[in-house]
Amino acid sequence: MGQRVVLELAGDHQLARDLVAGGVFVPGCTLALNEDCELVVRATSGELVVAARVVWHDAERGAGLQLLCSATDKQRLEELAGLSSEPEPEPEPEESDEVRKIALNVHERLRGLNLAQQIKLAHTGETSERIVLERLYGKNVWEALLRNPRVTGPEVARIARMGSLPRPLVEVIVGNGAWLQVPEVRRALLSNPRLAPDQAQRVLRLLPKHELKLAPAQTAYPHAVREAARRILRENG
Repeated sequence: MGQRVVLELAGDHQLARDLVAGGVFVPGCTLALNEDCELVVRATSGELVVAARVVWHDAERGAGLQLLCSATDKQRLEELAGLSSEPEPEPEPEESDEVRKIALNVHERLRGLNLAQQIKLAHTGETSERIVLERLYGKNVWEALLRNPRVTGPEVARIARMGSLPRPLVEVIVGNGAWLQVPEVRRALLSNPRLAPDQAQRVLRLLPKHELKLAPAQTAYPHAVREAARRILRENG
C-alpha cells in the first residue's frame, strides 16, 4: 500500500461524517492522483488505519481521498469518532437542572397546540420554540418554520434532510441563495432523495472544488446525485 497520510479528527464531527460517508479532503497532502495510501485517522480515543486512494489533487491545497475500507472499518470509524452515539456536550452540573427545566417547560407549553397555533408560533417563535415545534409536529410546521425570518442554517438543514419533505418545500430551500451558502444545508439537500435533477445540478455547482471532487464517493448521496457530480467534473475538465 503506499505512503501513510495522517488525519487528526480533533473532535470535528463533520470531518468524521465525511470519512464514514466514504471520502475526505486532507489539507497539505502531496500524493499524486490515483495513488493508493494508508490513511491514519487519529482521535483522542485512539487511531485507525484504513486504505484510501487519491481521487483529486491540488498542489496548493491538498488532496481528496476516497476510502477503500470495509463496512467493519466504517463502523470502527464511527466508534472512534463517537458518531455511533452522537454525544452532546453535557451542561455544567450547576446548570443541568435549570437547562432541563427550561427545555421541559417549553416542551410542555407547546404540547397540544392546534394546527393554527402551531403554524402561527412557527412563523414567529424563538429558537427554542422552533426546535420543539419541529420535533413535536414535524411536517405540519415545516413550511411555516422556513418562512420564519429568524430560522437558522442548522434548522434549515434538519428540514432539508427529511426524506418526506414535499417537493415544493425542497424548491423553497433550493431557491434561497443565502441558505445554499451554508455547507450543512447543501449536504442535507444532496442527501435527500426528493431533490430533483435540476435542483441537484444547482446545488452541486455551488460546491467548492474539493467538495465537488469528493461528491461521487459520498455514499450518503443518491446515485443520481453522484452521477451528476461526475458529469460536472468531466465538463470542468
